[in-house]
Amino acid sequence: ALDLIVGNPPFLNQLEVATTASRARAARIRERSDGVVTGYADLSAAFLLESCRHAAPCGVVGFVMPQSFLAAADARALREWLAGNTQVAALWTADERLFEDAGVRVCAVVASSAPSKRTVELAFGAGFSAVSAGERDRLGGEPWSTLFADARGVPRVEGGDAPALGSVATATADFRDQFYGLKGAIVDRPDADDALFPRLVSTRHVDLAHGAWGDRPVRVLFERYAAPRADRATLERDAKMAAWMRARLVPKVLVATQTKVMEAVVDERGAWLPVVPLISATPRDGAPIDLWMLAAAVASPVATAEAARVSYGAALGAEAIKLSAKQLLALPLPIDRKAWCESARLFRSASCAPDARSRGELLRRFAESSCRAHGLCGPAAAEALRFWTERSCLR
Repeated sequence: ALDLIVGNPPFLNQLEVATTASRARAARIRERSDGVVTGYADLSAAFLLESCRHAAPCGVVGFVMPQSFLAAADARALREWLAGNTQVAALWTADERLFEDAGVRVCAVVASSAPSKRTVELAFGAGFSAVSAGERDRLGGEPWSTLFADARGVPRVEGGDAPALGSVATATADFRDQFYGLKGAIVDRPDADDALFPRLVSTRHVDLAHGAWGDRPVRVLFERYAAPRADRATLERDAKMAAWMRARLVPKVLVATQTKVMEAVVDERGAWLPVVPLISATPRDGAPIDLWMLAAAVASPVATAEAARVSYGAALGAEAIKLSAKQLLALPLPIDRKAWCESARLFRSASCAPDARSRGELLRRFAESSCRAHGLCGPAAAEALRFWTERSCLR
């Protein structure tokens, strides 16, 4: 048992080819951690857990961690374990990248096994500016990134008793199997039959109420394409890829990640195949909404504010949003149906706008209507609109 453990453990992200663990090593870590460190959790999580287990009865552990620890779904079990088995005394993070030779942003975690006050000391930024202390009893597996939302200027949007998006919709995020399964089936053809060669749509093609397929070149599987499509006949030869393709070629809303606001487009004909890491969302059978109402709820300024609170640290950029499908479904729904329908109508009009200027004007009206649909008015609505407008670059 040790009185003090201070460290900067290895950051070996399981999503990076150069640092991914073998299945055998991942299994050993899962067994040694009693299932706390699993999935794609960074290896630093295993070091933090092991160190806390070796701390003396009044010992303290202070670790520099990747910022993703604060929000990543795969770190949820460790956050929950720390909240239940230690006294989390302090947390710090920053937008700045403070390590000259590393591209990762970091946070710091201080945990003690000794009883202490009920609050968690918080600091933010390169200057370690103090932030209002957080309540320790509010810590659990949910993202700890929300503790720094106020310091980052993210507005608080009280959802009240609003139901979650998951009550009316389903969402799915594809992963490696589907991505690499496209190998050998991609063609570059601006003009083709969508039924035989469905369009491959990536995050780069998804803007706010605008699909940019064919307008921007993209890289898929290390190759550059101007108009990427999938050869349906080739995918049909693989049973798993064929089943995936049929499941995705349905009317849906495509939601981008690594964006500053929630960006969504509607695939009304069900003719697009999503490329990782897009999220596909569809209304539930019998739900009293259509695709445009679903897209309006996803793209709402309220959804952007909530997503910015919970996903901080999970994306590549400091201001970028990266939600899982599960987190997307947890976003609040509008509560005023009339205003919601109006926002959906404006979102649809923006999607059909002939130029960027017209689309921008319609989106500004959409945002105002969406705030009303969520029950926001006065200063609360103004703050949400300001935050969304600045991030969406609409002036």
